[in-house]
Amino acid sequence: MLQPIIAHASQALYTFFDAEETNQAALQAGFTQRQSKMDGITFLQTLVLGFLQHPQGSLNQLSQVSRDLGVEISPQGIDERLNQAALRFLKERLVVALVALRAKYAPLAGVLEGFSEVYFQDSTIQALSESLQTLFPGSGGDASPAAIKIQLLFAFWSGNIEHLEWEAGRSPDTGYLAHLAHLLPGSLLLQDLGFFNLSLFQAVVDSSAFFLSRWRPDVQVYLADQPEQPVDLQTFLPNQKVPLAAYSVFLGQTAHLACRLVCVRLPPAVAAQRRRRLRADAIRRGRRISKRRLRLCDWNVFMTNVPQDKLSLQQLLACYGLRWQVELIFKLWKSQVGLKRVAEFRPERALGELYAKLIVIAITNFLIAPLRFLLIEQQVEISPPKAWQILQDRAKDLTRATGKDLQSTQAELEELIHRILQFARKNKRKKHLSSYNRLRLANELYISQLYPLA
Repeated sequence: MLQPIIAHASQALYTFFDAEETNQAALQAGFTQRQSKMDGITFLQTLVLGFLQHPQGSLNQLSQVSRDLGVEISPQGIDERLNQAALRFLKERLVVALVALRAKYAPLAGVLEGFSEVYFQDSTIQALSESLQTLFPGSGGDASPAAIKIQLLFAFWSGNIEHLEWEAGRSPDTGYLAHLAHLLPGSLLLQDLGFFNLSLFQAVVDSSAFFLSRWRPDVQVYLADQPEQPVDLQTFLPNQKVPLAAYSVFLGQTAHLACRLVCVRLPPAVAAQRRRRLRADAIRRGRRISKRRLRLCDWNVFMTNVPQDKLSLQQLLACYGLRWQVELIFKLWKSQVGLKRVAEFRPERALGELYAKLIVIAITNFLIAPLRFLLIEQQVEISPPKAWQILQDRAKDLTRATGKDLQSTQAELEELIHRILQFARKNKRKKHLSSYNRLRLANELYISQLYPLA
């Protein structure tokens, strides 16, 4: 099983760093206009593999990486080459990386196998230099005047970045629909409350896919057996006799989208903590908060079109818990990959570093993705942060290998992958299970309810 993974990764990575194709792209972007030792492939490797090796890398460190590649260039020389032509070149190479660097996979037996894929959709905002305010305006107020919002559609099974797009920081999540074109029929989409959009949900249904989202309190709900009159959940929910229940409903006064409402009563301590956070946020924003919103803090309310025979209520809740994975991805990007540093520089350097680091993300995600559950039968999961650290430690060797030939690239990746499988394992937790194990236990509970022991 391991050799096909190594062979596929080696070929894809070697092809991505192909000198002839990369130099042609640099020529078309206007980055290279004459014979120069600092050609497109050397510039790409200097920035991408340089930032993999040094996430907080200075121009001086990048200059040393270039020397390792056989090209002498001063720190000032690198800075001068970070111009508009370089941005066109790096942006084009990023698009190529997102398309070409994709892991092959097979769904795990017994866990969410009724879906063709499980997607997480979310966004993260990164502050930029104020000089980029016109191109990427921020939200204003206490936020940065210039910011970029990165939209991510992540596939849980494959570990692939299905869709990555950047836009102005002040762009609302609610109207974002670009990721819909990437959903497979029969797949499941999990997304944050900020993306709650009835038109989006209808588009998911029309594409023969499924959605699971928390309910937004300002959207009206109609019980299926009483479709004329909206139900007031703040009075309806407290009358429920069980802590976990589901109802057939219609969503929205106009849309009347048919789905299931799943309600979960929260422990008193959790509900009290929610109220404290809600009050603190209202004070910070200078807004008043209604008694209705405070009462609804006793419940988690979800909306989904997944039928009851496809996911039990316990499975559904465990499944939504998977969405936390995307927050861990963003945390890794900002802390270990160093995305949060790009606000410090002039526009061309800030965007150049951003594009280079997004290519780093595409490469490292591609290499780690097929390994995450490779040892799952041994109850072993791979930790992406630990795996990324190993990649960083081996970055210099990877730089040399990709600059030689396919055989050298394959030899380096074989060593790299063996190290990840040995040293990047998640610590086994008894109190706080991993998302995968919570899902597995929910699945086992469902099976035991369907087929109880005699």
